[in-house]
Order: sequence, then C-alpha cells, then structure tokens
Amino acid sequence: MPGLPSSVVVKNHIFITTILLSVFALLPYESYGQNVYGLEFAGKKIAQELRTSLNLFPDKPLTVKDDLDLTFDLSFAPGYDSYFGYIFRITNEQGQNTDLIYSNQTQSINLISGDEYTGILFKFPPAEVVGKWYHLQFSFNQHTRITTLKINGQPAGSTTMPAALGNQLHIIFGANHYKHSNTYDLPSMRLRDVQIAQAGKTQYHWALRQHDGDRDIDLINHSKAEIEHPIWLAKAYSEWNTRQTLTVNGNAGLTFDKEKGILYITGSDSLYQFSCNGNKLSAVPLAQARQLAPGNVTEYDTKRHQLMNYFVDNQQVAWYNDAQRTWSKPSEGNKITGFWQHNHFYSSYDSSLYIFGGYGHYHYTAEVQQYSTADDQWKTVIAKGDKFSPRYMAALGATDNGDSAYILGGHGSATGDQLLNPENFYDLLLFDVKKHSFKKIYTLDKPEVPMAFGNAMVIDTKEHSYYALTYANDRMESSLQLIKGSLDKPEYTKLGNEIPYQFYDIKSTASLYYYAKGQELIAVSLYTSENNVTEIKINTILFPPALLMPEESVVERNYEYLLWGLLTLTTLLIGLSFRRKQQAQPAPVIAVYHLPAPPKQAPVFRILELPAPVEKKKAAIYLFGHFTVIDKEGNDISKLFSPLVKELFLLICLHSCFGRKGISSEKINEILWTGRSVKDAKNNRSVNMVKLKNILEKLGDYSLAKENGKWKLTFEEDVYVDLRHCHQLIQQQHISQLVQVCGRGGLLMETDYSWLDKFKSDLCTELLNIFTRYLDEHAEQLQPEEIIQTCDSMLHFDSLCEEAVMYKCRALVAMHQHATARSLFRTFKHEYEDIYGEPFEKDYLAVMVND
Repeated sequence: MPGLPSSVVVKNHIFITTILLSVFALLPYESYGQNVYGLEFAGKKIAQELRTSLNLFPDKPLTVKDDLDLTFDLSFAPGYDSYFGYIFRITNEQGQNTDLIYSNQTQSINLISGDEYTGILFKFPPAEVVGKWYHLQFSFNQHTRITTLKINGQPAGSTTMPAALGNQLHIIFGANHYKHSNTYDLPSMRLRDVQIAQAGKTQYHWALRQHDGDRDIDLINHSKAEIEHPIWLAKAYSEWNTRQTLTVNGNAGLTFDKEKGILYITGSDSLYQFSCNGNKLSAVPLAQARQLAPGNVTEYDTKRHQLMNYFVDNQQVAWYNDAQRTWSKPSEGNKITGFWQHNHFYSSYDSSLYIFGGYGHYHYTAEVQQYSTADDQWKTVIAKGDKFSPRYMAALGATDNGDSAYILGGHGSATGDQLLNPENFYDLLLFDVKKHSFKKIYTLDKPEVPMAFGNAMVIDTKEHSYYALTYANDRMESSLQLIKGSLDKPEYTKLGNEIPYQFYDIKSTASLYYYAKGQELIAVSLYTSENNVTEIKINTILFPPALLMPEESVVERNYEYLLWGLLTLTTLLIGLSFRRKQQAQPAPVIAVYHLPAPPKQAPVFRILELPAPVEKKKAAIYLFGHFTVIDKEGNDISKLFSPLVKELFLLICLHSCFGRKGISSEKINEILWTGRSVKDAKNNRSVNMVKLKNILEKLGDYSLAKENGKWKLTFEEDVYVDLRHCHQLIQQQHISQLVQVCGRGGLLMETDYSWLDKFKSDLCTELLNIFTRYLDEHAEQLQPEEIIQTCDSMLHFDSLCEEAVMYKCRALVAMHQHATARSLFRTFKHEYEDIYGEPFEKDYLAVMVND
C-alpha cells in the first residue's frame, strides 16, 4: 500500500486477518450443513437393540465442582403418534438418577429425581414441537439444590431437588445401557448443540454436525461422545435412504395416498401397501387374480378414498373393493398400450382423471383425455392456449386442490412421428382444469447430457417451486437426480445424492411423492422384466432436502486444515505488507464434493419385509458361458474337475445331448489317451471314471452307464442342465426363454478342444438361424429391449453376426441411444475389416433401413 507507514499496513492486515478468522470459523455452519444438522434418535418403532443412544462421557464421568448448566436444542421427528420416553438420564456416583421424560398423557416434559416428580413440568404438544427446534437450559445449583429450566430463554420452571445431583455424572440421551440404569423407551426426537457449563463457563460443546460415524467430538476440549445407531440429520437431508425393495407379479401399478402416507402397489395377484409411518410393508392377496396389461395405471381417488386401475386404450376403469379384495372389472392382460408413460392426475376440483400424452407403436401423442368419476364417461379434451407437443417421459405435479397441473419436459417430436427429429423437451407448461388450456411458463436451457423426468413431481405452492426426478435417457446405466426448480424462472438446483437407475425405456419408470406428516420425499422406481415381474425400489429423503454433504465430517477435519490455512494466510498477508506489493492472484478456493462410499452398516431403520419365498436349492450344470457346476447344496464345485476329468465329463455329456446315443470306449481312448496301449487306456479311463462319479454324486440322481456299447450320461429333472434345457426350448419353439438361456454366453467359453469345435459350430449355426428367423418375423412386435437381448445372445456365438448388429443398432435408435448405436456399428466395421481384410459393404444409414 504505497504512501502508508509500514506499521499502518501491518495493523490493517492484522485487522483483515482477524475478520477472515471470524469468517472461516463460521464456514462449517453455513457451507456444509445449510443449518440442517443434528442427531435423530430411533425410538419405539425400532427394535430395542437398534435404538439410538448418545453417551457424553463414555470413558470416565463428568466431575462437577460447581453449579452446572446443561443446554441443548430439542425437536421431535415427524410422523409418530407417541413420543413417550426418556430424553436424558443423569446417573451419579451413588447410582441415583435424574431423568427428563416425555409423557404422552400430559403432553409435557417432566424432570424426575429418583422416584419423585420434581415439579418441573412443561407442556410440549407434539403438534407444536414437530419440525421446530426448542432451546432448553437446565441450571443445577449444587449448594441449594435449586434447579431451573429455561426454554428459548424464557423461565419455564424452578424447583428444589429432593436429592443432590452428584459430583461424578454419567449423562446419556436416549437409550441407556449404563450398569443397572437401562432404559429403552425414548421419544423419536432430534438433538443438537449439547453444551455443559460450570460456574457460567462453557466446558463442552457437542454440535452434532456429523454426516456419518458413531462419535462426535466436543468443540472445546475435543472430548469424544459415543453414539449407538445414529441417524445423522445432515445425511438424512442430503442422501437418499433405501426403505424397501420388493418384487411383484405382473405389470405393477403405483399410486400414493398423501394424507395417510401409504404407497399402493397393484400386482396381478396381490395389493401391496407400504406405510411411510413405521416402514411397514403389507400384502393383501386378491380373491381372484387379475392379469394387468402392459401400460396399465393405478390412481387414487381422494374423494372416494378408493383405488382405480385404468387402461387408456380401451377406456376401461376398474375400482378396488377393500372388503371383497376384488377389482370391479377384468383386464386385457395381453394388449399392448399406445400410451406408455403418459402423465396423469386425479382432480378433486371436478372429480375427473386427466391423462396427457404417451408413446406407443413408434408414435408420440399430445392427446389430452378426461375421465369423469361422477358419470363414468370418457372424452377427449380440446385444449386451448399454448401448444402441448407430443411426448412421454415428462413430469407432472398438480396443485393441492386439483385446479391446475404443471408438466415439465419429456421426450417426443413436434409431429409425433418417432422417425422425424425426436428430441428431449425442457419446457414447463401449466394446465388449467377449469379452462382446459395450456400456458407455457418457460423453457430450461438444454443440459450437456440429455435428461428426461420421473412421471410424478411435487409442487410447493408456498415457495412457488417444484421438486422432480431427472435421469439421463441416453444410457441404460443411468441414475435419478433430485432437482428443485422455480415455477417462475428457468432455473433449478440439484439436491441430494444420485440413486442408481436402470433405464429400459418403457419398461422402467420413476415417480416422486411428498408426505407432509412425515416431512419426507419418496422416490419410487419400477422395472418390469421379461418374465412379467416388476421390481420396485423405494427411497426417501427428509424434507426440505439439502445439497450433498462433503465426504468427511466437518468437525474432525476442520481443525487441522483450518489452522494451517489461516496460519498460511496470515503469514502471506504480513509478508505482503512489508514488501508493499500488490498482486491480483487470489488463491483458488476449491470445494470438492463427491458421493460417499456405501455405508458399512445396515440402515438404522428396521424394515418390516414380507417373508421371502424359500427357494429350493437345485444342482445345475452350466455349459453356456463359463463351465460351472453347482452341487445340490448350492456350492460351486467346478474346481473339483481336474483338466482330464473335465474333458472326460464333457466328452460323455455332449455325446449324450441333442438326441445323440453316447460315445464308445474306443473313441474316448483315442481322444484322451492317444498312443497308449489298450490296457493302459482302460486303466486310466477306469480311474478317472471313478473320480468323475464321486463328483457327480454331489449333484443328485444321475446315470452313467453303457448302452449298446456306448457310454451315456443322463440326469434326473432335479439336476438342471442348460444344454438339455436349450434342446427342449428349441423343440417347443420357446424362443424368448431360449434367449435367456443363451444369455450366459457361447458354448463352453474359454474351453478349447479340437473335438469340441464341431459341437460349437453346429450349435452356433442352429441358434443363429433360429434367432435370425425370430427377429425377421417378430421384430415389429418386440420391444427394443427384447431385440437387444436377442442380439446379445447371438453375438455370444458370433461377434461378427451382421444380422445381430443391424437389429441391435435399430433397437438402440428406437430407445434414443443414437451414440451407442453408432459406436456399436463402428466397432463392428473395424473388427470385420481386421478379420476379413476388406471393408464392410454397408454404411450406417443402410444398416438402419429395413430391407
């Protein structure tokens, strides 16, 4: 600073340094936690051994020599009917207890000394406490035994304790395992900023700002408190928690009762209910099974408080009867919809179900349909206002009273034709139920990676914002990302961590719901596999969600890094003041955020799952892919086969399949013991036959014997042999199942014998002919995923199968994965030219055109 005395410069920089020290000291509170921090205690709905405990002095008790102040912030977790239990217990050197207990009957907190009420009782109604923080300060006078309570700085009670607090104290919040002072009843509460002071001087401060771990470090003396089964709020507000994973028979439907916090999942044979209160899953078997058509949708009528299931194509609506466990109408289980992943909502404003857009038969639609529950009538809505382009994979969120709905993004085209410039949309539209009109609010900037949206989103009319799930729809290995956006301006923020998501176009979908009573968002993803089974994953995050936390805990890492950083900064500033140099090179401030490692411990929630069916262990021999043998106990015993025993086994096994009659001893000797005398060969064969039989005994019932002078090996049905199954499926023309069997790989991959080549060649030729004919005849009826799966099986047998590459490229394009399709074709062309020494005759566009 030219012109100023050096002493002034130094003073200025010291002043600046002091300001920076203050700012840095506040950084953990603002940058990391977004003021969302604390410890939640798992209470009554959790098994006793999994309930939360906070032990402030696990190693040695607190020594009290003067008046003691115990202060902390307290809140109750939402979504519970009862909050009875011990908030804290203080045990002194004589084994006497001082307890703070919440009473459901009086809806108050009570301070108890030993077996006596102290007279400190403060009304604490859950309806007023849930979701709010209250600052409690207990002051214990060691000489007069007078104890006072202040809440939010205001006097809330005072009493003379019947017994002294003590001088050696163990202080434990929640579940208590200390000696004979065990307590397991505790409210589902939240705690933060626990402080202890003596003679007015703060000695300990556990902020409970952790993101993970089972301890918290006091900010003053670095004393470590131990926590059992913690639920860290910083994590619960920034990371998704997997609450349930289940499989359902049929093309499952999904809807949410936001008042009761119940997810309804409709299957072909059962109705499932997942209650967000207590994480309970229950299943009600239907009185009569009902096959659900692909593309069926389940919705909840908030006026009737009744489930409906509908299929747009034939305008059929069925209602569920709780008492009889039946649906009012059957379903056309085999019909394919033309309205995949349309958007929908039930409007209590006019008692109608509204349906927007959809996709099917290579066509996107912009059709708006209305079903009136009052008169059971369907009609097409002629929407006015701004254009609603044909689309699917959009998000819809309705207002609470159902008078309007917002539609965000999607994938489609201006004309509706899938072949004519399909693209992702990023516009936000408002649909007015009363006027039947669309209004375009804005269009988001196109992201670098194209993204689509989960089917249902949440509208927050108070903050005039929305919460939605996004995912990249140009890849199968995708992930769901929660965003919060404005309903007025084209801007949004990513919140929380990503949820892994398998994107299979129309086979997969995701939805987002909000449960106000539990103050949490619920993300549900569904994937329906080829065998008509739907896998459902339920994840939750506390509301309002926060930005993803840094990987390490704020408290444990800040001290060393912060002190070194400030020391360096101070040194630089003082050095610069003496040099009197002006440099415009501010040090870069880098904040590194990344996903945390998967938790090593099981989630703190006790999830009540339906009992999984007990699968009977079955022995198996897998010859497709890598050679694998499983015994009847479910153990992999492939390594028991020595190279010679393995070849002997395969010789006999393969000569016994596909209608073959077996193999003679002479042929075995010729292949395995060439040049040996007949006697030596026979001896070797006998020894290895014994070894082979000892292994086969572990599988189950089998027969290895000579028939008409040839060795033949057969297994009973309790031993699964994939090659035998393959032969059966070929005969029965069950091609879709045949694709599954061949999905493991080609015949005996990485197993090479000269005699084996003919088996591989014959099977390869037969299967490729079957699969090619199957695709030629049925490709238009198959879903892209089915075509890709078939092509992958073909490529296991011939990596340069032209038909497989062409059909797979077309299927990838149908799934909007254009880059993947081009990459596949380029790789094929290069390998083709390397092997055959000449270029492939067709270009990419020619491959994409059906002959």
